Amino acid sequence: MIKSASLTVIVLVFSSMVSAQLFSYKLVDQVVNDIAYSPITGMLYASVPSTGGQYGNHLIVIDPKAGAIVNSVFAGSEPNKLAMTNDGKYLYVGVDGAASVKRFVLASLTSDISISLGIGNDGPYIAEDIAPIPGRPNVVAVSRRDTCCSPRHEGVVLFDNGIQLSNATSANSETNEIEAGDDGTSLYGYNNETSGFQFRQLYIDSNGVYIASSQPNTFGAYSLKIRYSAGRVYASNGKIVEASTGTPVGAFAVSGFADGIAIDKRNSRVLFVIGSSLKAFRTETFQPIGTINLPSSVGTPAQLTRWGRRGFAYRTTDGKLALAESLLVTQKSQQ
Repeated sequence: MIKSASLTVIVLVFSSMVSAQLFSYKLVDQVVNDIAYSPITGMLYASVPSTGGQYGNHLIVIDPKAGAIVNSVFAGSEPNKLAMTNDGKYLYVGVDGAASVKRFVLASLTSDISISLGIGNDGPYIAEDIAPIPGRPNVVAVSRRDTCCSPRHEGVVLFDNGIQLSNATSANSETNEIEAGDDGTSLYGYNNETSGFQFRQLYIDSNGVYIASSQPNTFGAYSLKIRYSAGRVYASNGKIVEASTGTPVGAFAVSGFADGIAIDKRNSRVLFVIGSSLKAFRTETFQPIGTINLPSSVGTPAQLTRWGRRGFAYRTTDGKLALAESLLVTQKSQQ
C-alpha cells in the first residue's frame, strides 16, 4: 500500500554556539509507537498501533526527505518496539498483542522469523527492549516484561533463528534496557524500574545469556534509556560510563533527563530532546554544540533517532511523528 502522508513544513531558527542556521521540519499525519532508521534503504520505519487508522497494526515505511509514507505491511496485533540490525537489512518488531517478536527483511518487507516470548504466572510476556547481535542477524536478545505487575521485568532471553536458548537471566535481576556491544558476545543493561538502578554487563554464548557483573546506582534514575557506542554507554540523563566496567567517564549538561537520546558516531556527537528543545554535544569533550527550539504545538518528544546526513526524527508523547533536518547535526562548534 502506498500513500503520501499529509505534512506541515515549518522553517525555524535555532540558537547555538555556531552561526544561526535554518532547519526544515515536517509533521507526518500518522500516530506511531516506535521508529527506526536503516542506512541501507535510507528509509524510516514505524510501528502503528491498532488505533492508528488505515495503517493500524502495520509496519509503515517513511521517506524522510519527502515526509511521505511510501509502503506498509501488516505486522500483527499491536506492533510496538522496533530494533534494527547493525547491517540495516533486518528489523525486529515486538508484536505485543501476540506476545511475540517478528523479524522483517527490509528488501522485500516480509517477515521471515516469528518468535514466541512465552507466558508466565502473570500472563503473556511482551518485549520491553530488543537488541539484535552485531554480525549475527539471526541472533537477538529480548528484555521481557509482563503487563500486570510491578516490578514488570521477566528476564533477558536469547533467540537464535527464532529458537529460545536455554539460559536466561532471572526476573529478579531487573535489566529493562539492553544494548548490544560490538563483539557479538556482549550485552549491557540497566535496571530503570527499581531503586537499585544496576548497570549490568552480560555475555552470550551458544546456551543463552548470563549476567557477568553489576554496578549499583550507576545512572541513579527511573525510566532512563541507554545507548551503546564505541565502548561506552550513554544514559538519557546525560551520564556516561565505560561499558565493560560501569566506571563513570563524564556527563553532558542536560537538565533532569532527556525524553530521547541518539548517538551519532560518524559526527562525534550525542543528541538529546529535552522538553521542546534538541541539544547537541561533542562526544570527546562533552561540550555543547547548540540547541534547536522545537515547536511546542507538536507535543512533547518521547523518542529520537538520526536519519541521513543531517536529519533527525522524533515521536511525541501523543504518537505524532516529526521529521527535521539541520546543520546542527553535522556542523562543528566554533571553539
